[in-house]
Amino acid sequence: MQLEPYTGSESPPQSKSIALRPKLVAWSSRVWRESPPRSIPLFKIEARIDPRDVEDRALAEALRPFSSQLQKISIYLLHTEEIKPVASWAVGRFDVDTKGAYMFFHDFLSAPNGMLMLQLMQTAGAATDMIMSVVPMKVGSDELILAVADYDLGIHNRIG
Repeated sequence: MQLEPYTGSESPPQSKSIALRPKLVAWSSRVWRESPPRSIPLFKIEARIDPRDVEDRALAEALRPFSSQLQKISIYLLHTEEIKPVASWAVGRFDVDTKGAYMFFHDFLSAPNGMLMLQLMQTAGAATDMIMSVVPMKVGSDELILAVADYDLGIHNRIG
């Protein structure tokens, strides 16, 4: 079975999305000063995905040629639409090519509790996990672009 790109313009049915569970490794927070009046807050999570752990066989096979790039994925939690969405219904995008692997979650820092979540992630003993639904948009031998249809980023810690 080969991975086929989604060509519809509307949000795809649930049957077209594929679960993906990156292993989160580390985080860093940055401010990029583009110019004197403009600064862009960035929050980056480093993650990895082993194609052998991907349940969907077609996606696993499409990711396999990029195994080395998937060992260091940069996930950027963005404040504004700094990166163009791959589809109007997408909440993020996952780009993989021969140079690297990057995810962008649009408007995460603008969400009602987005900044609170990042503060909680930094507390001692916190554990973070993520699951997302992705939809293939471009499938090639040198590039794979997936729309992130939804994601669940969880932060867990003990009380007391």
